[in-house]
Amino acid sequence: MRHIRTLIAALVVAPTAWVLLAVGGLHPDEGLARPLILVVAGLLLGLLATLRISPLGSIAVAVPYTLAYVLSLVAPARVFRLLPSDLYVAGHRLDLSAPLHSGIAGVVGVLLLVAAASRQRWLAWPKPATADGPEEPGTTEMRRDEERPLGADGLGLSPYRDAYQDAYRDEPTTRERPLADTGRWG
Repeated sequence: MRHIRTLIAALVVAPTAWVLLAVGGLHPDEGLARPLILVVAGLLLGLLATLRISPLGSIAVAVPYTLAYVLSLVAPARVFRLLPSDLYVAGHRLDLSAPLHSGIAGVVGVLLLVAAASRQRWLAWPKPATADGPEEPGTTEMRRDEERPLGADGLGLSPYRDAYQDAYRDEPTTRERPLADTGRWG
């Protein structure tokens, strides 16, 4: 189920990010709006690349982006005929081949492929331990003597080591111990 949700997200993010990259990449010096559009495209693609839901979303976006860039290097005339460069939306020119001209499609595609190659992305999320089932590794509670701070007393290097441990035991001790070399009894 997690793979299907990621694929659906990729079907929405891939064309949206392509259009945003095309709009933001045309003339980035035309004010603040175009760089912000690139940031939004980066956020959308970054979510697919880094969220640990499923790597199939990254792959579903990476393969067409990388393939389109490689094909634009091999057979540019055919690829650029498929992507219109003279669309006008709300009076603004939209060149859908801009991500290929700038090379950003290739960079994004390869980055998403590398993100999908992470072994951790393919693993399912760990399930929380239930009251009836066995505990997950690393969730056991520490004993009181393991909670001691580091330092002379925490490492057991102090001459007061036994007195320090007695202070942190749950049951009170009735034994008295001498305190260091002062000759006093505590």
